[in-house]
Amino acid sequence: MHLLRKNRFVRNLRTTIALTLVGSLLVTSCKKYEEFQVNPNQSSTATPALLLTNICYSIFRSSSFLITEPAYAVRQLTYYERVNNYVGYAWREGSFGNYQTLSQVKAMDDLAATPDMKNYKGLAKLFRAILFSQLTDQFGDIPYSSALGASSGNVKPAYDTQEAVYKGILQELEEANSILSDANGAIGGDIIFDGKASQWQKLANALHLRLLIHLSKKESNTNLNIKSQFQAIVGNPTKYPLMSSAADNAQLVFNSSAANNAYPGFGNLSIASLVSLEKSFVKLLKDTKDVRLFAFGEPISGKEAGKFENYEGVDAGLTIGEQIVLAGSASKIKKRYYDDRINEPLIFLGYPEQEFLIAEAISRGWITSAGTASEHYENGIRASMKFYGIADATITDYLAGTAVKLTPDNALTNIALQKYIAMFLHSGLEPFYEQRRTGIPTLSVGPGTYNDKKVPKRWIYPQSEYDNNNDNVKTSTQAQFGTTNETINDEIWLLK
Repeated sequence: MHLLRKNRFVRNLRTTIALTLVGSLLVTSCKKYEEFQVNPNQSSTATPALLLTNICYSIFRSSSFLITEPAYAVRQLTYYERVNNYVGYAWREGSFGNYQTLSQVKAMDDLAATPDMKNYKGLAKLFRAILFSQLTDQFGDIPYSSALGASSGNVKPAYDTQEAVYKGILQELEEANSILSDANGAIGGDIIFDGKASQWQKLANALHLRLLIHLSKKESNTNLNIKSQFQAIVGNPTKYPLMSSAADNAQLVFNSSAANNAYPGFGNLSIASLVSLEKSFVKLLKDTKDVRLFAFGEPISGKEAGKFENYEGVDAGLTIGEQIVLAGSASKIKKRYYDDRINEPLIFLGYPEQEFLIAEAISRGWITSAGTASEHYENGIRASMKFYGIADATITDYLAGTAVKLTPDNALTNIALQKYIAMFLHSGLEPFYEQRRTGIPTLSVGPGTYNDKKVPKRWIYPQSEYDNNNDNVKTSTQAQFGTTNETINDEIWLLK
């Protein structure tokens, strides 16, 4: 990926300062001083390619947070050194940091001024959809249509409703699909798909499906027409290409040559000594004889690996003291997550998720002529298990299991559970948002859980909004929740 070289360019986006000639130097010299005015090892102008590298790294790596925090929130892992916000549901305000990345996206878009840079325009649409969707999923209503206007004097943007935000970003994904094309040339600065616009187009369409599924409670909304949008994408692969295998995964690959391009958990001592698999997550995997358990965690200390009876979890709903007592007889997280500098690629959105999305849409009766829900469901499971090197025969046996096989009665539940498993330490907070939407699986709470033993539904707006945009943020909270005293338990429009 040559990421070190690309990052050096990113850090030097500003134009180099020309050397100033002071005094009279040997007037008889014929030396061409202009040769020294530009450093040949630095970029003299900002380009879309230079900005793209940093944008990709920010989006695809920062989606992991500290890699384990989303897994704490959805009870795949537990942490028992102290009350972590994600373990104890003690979080308060969230971050508007995505707006900083959005400003870089805007700069990239503005610089893409020639026809041979058209693909950067498509990427800008895609990145806006990613970043704004993350913000609205976290908070509810957000500044959207009037955001990023500080340079023109709008430092206090109004808030758009979540419905309006979703309508806007779905349209932006439609536009991204129509722009992105290999015919427009390779994309410089691309560390995800090595310059292939067609791969980015597949991601745009898969993301479109993800966001439509987020809106499952709004399937009768005639302003959004969710079902017809889903059908249009899945029913026309020529116009809307989708991922066809795990080779199309949108993921960040790590290497050993760039100092700052290591797996996010690498070298983390807390992960090494204070993180175990969560009890209910282990039970789910053991009940279905899911050998991915052996890729996720270590056996109980002193026990033989690869035997289901030798794996156990710690209940995240217990107090920290109770968890510490039980940790010695539980499964720690797999060593490779903190010992292996490269480990595995970090998936932002992969083929397994796309297949589960389609399986759910079929099960809900949204689409036709796309095969069966079982076919897509099994595609997702098979791709997820092969990601961990599991043999085909083992996968086939797993798919034949009574608890795993898809039926009309268990379809939505099993699809949600398999997506939950496949997203282990991937996709940022997406598994949390999906559990929030479906209620599957039931998350463990108890005496060690803050927030009155309730799983939060959102984050509070940053204090900076109250300091700098007070009228607009209070108008928004009043409209959404009937009060200006917002909480993490308020129900956003998406969930109603």
